[in-house]
Amino acid sequence: MEDGVLLVDKKKGITSFRVVQLIKRKYRLKKIGHAGTLDPMAEGLLVILIGKATRLMDYIGEYKEYIGTLKLGVKTDTDDIEGKVIEEKEVPDLDEKRIRAVLREFIGEIEQRVPLYSAVKIKGKRLYELARKGIPVEPPVRKVFVKSIEFISWEKPFLTLRFFLKKGAYVRALARDIGDKLGCGAHLYALKRTYVSPYRLENAYTLDEILEGRYELIPLDHAVPHLPSATLSREKAWLFCHGGRIEGFYPPGIYAVRDPEGHLIGIGSGHVRDIKPEKVLR
Repeated sequence: MEDGVLLVDKKKGITSFRVVQLIKRKYRLKKIGHAGTLDPMAEGLLVILIGKATRLMDYIGEYKEYIGTLKLGVKTDTDDIEGKVIEEKEVPDLDEKRIRAVLREFIGEIEQRVPLYSAVKIKGKRLYELARKGIPVEPPVRKVFVKSIEFISWEKPFLTLRFFLKKGAYVRALARDIGDKLGCGAHLYALKRTYVSPYRLENAYTLDEILEGRYELIPLDHAVPHLPSATLSREKAWLFCHGGRIEGFYPPGIYAVRDPEGHLIGIGSGHVRDIKPEKVLR
């Protein structure tokens, strides 16, 4: 298996770490990682980066799309189906109009309390480690960006929504907070990830297909199609690969830097009068 991106359709019940380990062992890979974990209870798109593509991790997955089902009337300590029930309330009679009005309150930049069971660190310790030890801690509140929440269906007590979020937002926390706004609490009952920018679930392969060799790897040259390209001459490409800033007009932003043949040689940041190497792949 060469350098590139592998799209996996992860099933429920397996950890993202386990998926990575099975692929690593099968193909004897030295460098492998993923562009954002999926909890064991979740299914859907897991983006695996192999070889030099692991250096592109920061430039993949700025936006993500999920289809999530909330179970209203039941709150858990993890904010999802895997946690212990901590509160139950009667679910009121809700109509679509009322639900949509609440959803609008969560669009744009919002403040979100990080789930107690999460990998966020407090004084060097992950929140879930402290929670499992029974150590009281106040989860931090962060600003996150929610581009859209689309209503799909409501069959009491299950509410299904499509979320389009910027990296850093927790669907579990949205489920919890939407439930609170509706007056009965909620937890995330089911979750499927359908998009990790710039990749979609319909182009992914199951783990079984991958382990059987029935897959197509996205080559390194096509790993970041969402980034504008900056093509350099052979001499300038050599200079870029050796840490040199390249003069020219490059509006502020992140670029996929390519050699004259179109091969991806790195990632650069534009500074109007030049482009600076951020990651070098060659």
